[in-house]
Amino acid sequence: MAQQATACKQLLLVLCLGCFVAVAPATGDAGFGRRLLIRPLPQGTTSCRNTMQGPWLMTDDKGKVCKAKQLDFSTGCCTAGEQHSCGMCNKLDSCCENFEHCVSCCMSPEHKPEERRKETPRAPNNKDSGVWADVFEYCLAVCRTHGRSTSHENAYIGARHHCFSKLGKPMLSAPLPAGSLDGVTVLLTAAGASCGTMCQQKGLACSQQHLHFLNSCDRLREVTNCEAGCIEEQHTPSMPAAVDPEAPKASRPALCLVGPANTPDASFSCDATANYMRRLCACTKPPAQAAPEAAAAAAAAGGSGGEGVAAAAAAAAGGAAQQEQQGAVEGPDYETQGGTQAAGSNEGGA
Repeated sequence: MAQQATACKQLLLVLCLGCFVAVAPATGDAGFGRRLLIRPLPQGTTSCRNTMQGPWLMTDDKGKVCKAKQLDFSTGCCTAGEQHSCGMCNKLDSCCENFEHCVSCCMSPEHKPEERRKETPRAPNNKDSGVWADVFEYCLAVCRTHGRSTSHENAYIGARHHCFSKLGKPMLSAPLPAGSLDGVTVLLTAAGASCGTMCQQKGLACSQQHLHFLNSCDRLREVTNCEAGCIEEQHTPSMPAAVDPEAPKASRPALCLVGPANTPDASFSCDATANYMRRLCACTKPPAQAAPEAAAAAAAAGGSGGEGVAAAAAAAAGGAAQQEQQGAVEGPDYETQGGTQAAGSNEGGA
């Protein structure tokens, strides 16, 4: 019996040593630990990166979007689906309803993703951060949601909150007609100030005829965050405007207000004011300043001599008359996708 017991102990010792050797790390590894064996992809097959974002849809690095069940998990590629699918996106503002379609649409050659990739730093406004390695990585980054697509914390501006445009947020109204804000500088006043006063402080004049072009939430969101949202109410002469964030709670701080889209142009005023309201203003060069510039340009074009002087005088007279009727309209000061960006103002007011 003693011999049998000794034999059993020796057998158990051998088995234990065998188990220890089985889990020991490979030669050259420091320390002890369990080895994790990952099965490699089959050789000779095409492999893809994909979004791996949600349970229902996937987009691979070829720009093809498919259902999760249509993904080949051995390669990571979509076996079916549509390439460069923009069906869930609005091409006017380049914003989509879901992340996967945003990535797929962003990779479409018609949107010039390679050019945008080279111009877009990995960290916003930091060129030292470098650029994304390829188009797929670039589209993965820009299609994620961020602060510009929200109105307050996790409240999105709209259903299409995955955007690959430079503006980075959805537009809720139709684009303005071409040239609507040419020569116009858009400014946000301090709380309680009028547009006339604000434009005058910048050496400009308020253009009442351009105010109705600013009557939209999109224009307001180009210059302020509208953290409490943006709503349409019965028009008042001080609209469009944003309530000052420091206003009393009863005044609805950080709320943006616009009038109905069919508000008559004559209802907008350059001189209206309201407590805690930061008005959105359209400013142009005053006629007295713009006329000499027009005359100088005409003189340069007409050359020297009597003909040039006569042309300059005619241009000055005609320019002054036109500006009295229509306001100074010259080249655009600032341009963004979908509208004009404010100049000379920021979140804190002018």
